Amino acid sequence: MHFKYRIANFIVDTIVFFVFSLITLLIFREVIEENMLKNILIACYFLYYFATEFFVGKTIGKILTKTKVVQKDSLERPKFHQIIIRTLLRGLPFYFITYFISEKGLHDHLSQTILIKS
Repeated sequence: MHFKYRIANFIVDTIVFFVFSLITLLIFREVIEENMLKNILIACYFLYYFATEFFVGKTIGKILTKTKVVQKDSLERPKFHQIIIRTLLRGLPFYFITYFISEKGLHDHLSQTILIKS
């Protein structure tokens, strides 16, 4: 899948993640302690990607770019464990470096998924 779709997905999903996080923090501001902030943001990040890809099949970015993630071999919707792998690998510090090596990210390689036009 062309890199421009991945960039667009990343930008849109980052904006949506920040809005989702801000709303979550505002809703729970009375019970959130300052030392919990980092963990809440991490939870929001993983919840956003896991929930949208598992339950909807796409993130908001993928909906706007008309792309979707499918299993590499069958082109069917990814399985639970594949979405978990994709989501967890996005949290690695060196995650974006993999795009300089290959058009597919590490999360695609290890979860055996690909991004296609829907």
